Amino acid sequence: MIPDEPLRGRTPPPWFRALTGIERARAFARGQLLRPPLARLLGLRTTHVAAGAVTIAMPATEASITGNGQLQIVPVMVAALESASVTALQGGMDIVPLRFTIDPFRPAWPRTGNVLARARVVNSGNLYVFAEVQVDDAEGRHIGQGTLHSAIQRVEPPPPPPPEGMQAVEEPVYETPDPYLRRFVTSPLADLLDAEDGFTVMRKMADSRIRLPFAALYDFRVEELAVGRAVVSMPASEWFCSFGHDVSWPAIAVLGDSAAWVTALTFRQPGQSVVGLDGTTRFLRPVRADGRRIRAETVATEPAPNLLVATSEMRDADGRLVAMHAGSVARLDAAQRTGRLRKEPRRVLATLLFTDIVDSTGHAQRLGDARWQALLEEHKLAVRREVSRHNGTEVDTTGDGFFVRFDSPAHAIEAARAVRCATAPLAIEIRAGIHTGECELEGSKLAGMAVHIAARIQAIAQPGEILVSSTVKDLAVGSANRFVDKGEQTLKGVPDPWRLHAVAE
Repeated sequence: MIPDEPLRGRTPPPWFRALTGIERARAFARGQLLRPPLARLLGLRTTHVAAGAVTIAMPATEASITGNGQLQIVPVMVAALESASVTALQGGMDIVPLRFTIDPFRPAWPRTGNVLARARVVNSGNLYVFAEVQVDDAEGRHIGQGTLHSAIQRVEPPPPPPPEGMQAVEEPVYETPDPYLRRFVTSPLADLLDAEDGFTVMRKMADSRIRLPFAALYDFRVEELAVGRAVVSMPASEWFCSFGHDVSWPAIAVLGDSAAWVTALTFRQPGQSVVGLDGTTRFLRPVRADGRRIRAETVATEPAPNLLVATSEMRDADGRLVAMHAGSVARLDAAQRTGRLRKEPRRVLATLLFTDIVDSTGHAQRLGDARWQALLEEHKLAVRREVSRHNGTEVDTTGDGFFVRFDSPAHAIEAARAVRCATAPLAIEIRAGIHTGECELEGSKLAGMAVHIAARIQAIAQPGEILVSSTVKDLAVGSANRFVDKGEQTLKGVPDPWRLHAVAE
C-alpha cells in the first residue's frame, strides 16, 4: 500500500500563511515551494492563478480507478476550490472548509492527459468565502461541477514573516516514479459488474480478490459489508496532507464519496448501471495525520424505485465525528445508456518526446552488469527530475529509453535540453526526437502514427542531438528556440519523407 511507503513531498513552512492568499497559490504555481504529499501522491499541479481563480490539473491515470470503475475526481475538485478560496485572503488568515458539494454529469475514464478543475470565488466577506468549480476530463468534456463553503479565521499564533526574494526550489527525485505514475494491477471491474450482482463484487473487493489501484493508493479497506451497509476505512496518513499536518479536506471528502459508492453498489443487479446524481460532504473537525484509521460508516436506502440515498458518518480513531456525507445514486437499465466511451479510442493533440542513451550496449559491455544497472538508475532519476520540472508526463520507460508527453513543443524542447545537461556528468550522451501530432487514446495508452513518427525521429538523431519534426518547428515560431535544417529524411515505416530540424545550441 502506498501510505506504508516513506513519505514524499513536504507541507509548507510556518511562514507560508503570512503570505496573502494569492501569493500562496502563486508560490506553488511558480515552483517556489515543494509540492505537498497529496500532490506527489496524485500528481496535482497548479496551472493557473489569478485573483479569485485557480486551475489545478490531475493526471487521468489508472491509479485513480475506484470501486465503480471510473476515476475519482473529488480530490482535484476540493483542492481547486480550496486554492481559489484562499486567494481571497489577506496574510495571516486561513480558511476552514465547511461544506463541499459535487454534481457529476458523466463518467471520468482513465486517459492520457489531465483532469482540469477550474475554480473561482463567487462571494467572499470577512467571515465566509464561497467558491465553485467546473471539471473537464482529458478530452475537454465537462464532467461535473461543485462548490465549497468555507469560514475565514485568523491564524494563531501569528505566522513568522516570509523570506525576501523567494526562489524556485528543486523537487527531490526518487528511484521509483511518484504513485500516480505507476502501473497497478487492475481487475476487470466493469466486466465483473456486468456478470455479477454488486454485492458479490463488493464482497470480492473486501476480501482482496479484486484489486483496484485506488485501494492501493489510499489503503482503502472495506471492513464490514451487507446489502445497504458498509464500513470503509483509510489511514490518517501524512501522504494525505496538503497545507498542514492534518489530513487534507480532499482526502476526507474522498473517503465519504467512496464509502457511499461502495454501499450503493451493493444494490446493483446484473444488467444495471449506477449513476451518481449529487453528493454533499460536511467537514466538522480536523484529523491529525497520526497513521491511525478513519472509518466511514455508511447506510444506503431506496426511498423511491431505483433511487438510492447513502449517508456516511466519518469518525477518527478516537470515535469522534469528523465529517458527514450524503449522496444520491440512480439505478438504470444498462441498455438505456450509450456504450462505454472509455473503450473507444479517441484522438488528442500532444507533443511527444523520445530519448535513449547513445551506445548503451557498449556501455553495458564496458561497465559490466552491476555498474551498468547503477548508471541506468542514475540516468532515470535525472530524466524524471527534468520531466517533472517541465510539466511532462512519463508515458513509458523501456531499458534506457523514455517516452514522455507534453502539452506544448516548448516544454518538450526545454525538457530535452535539461535532460541532456543533467545526464552529461554521467559520461553518457542521449539523443532525442520530438514530434507534435494527434494520438489515439485507448484507456491510458498512447498510440498512432504520431507516436511512430516521434520514435523514428529519435532513432536517427545523432549523439547529443535533439531532432524535431517540421511540425514542432512551425509551432515554435515566436519562441527563443533556433533550429538547423537537416533536410528531408526517410523514416522507417512512415510513408512520406519528413523535413527534420535539429535544435540549435
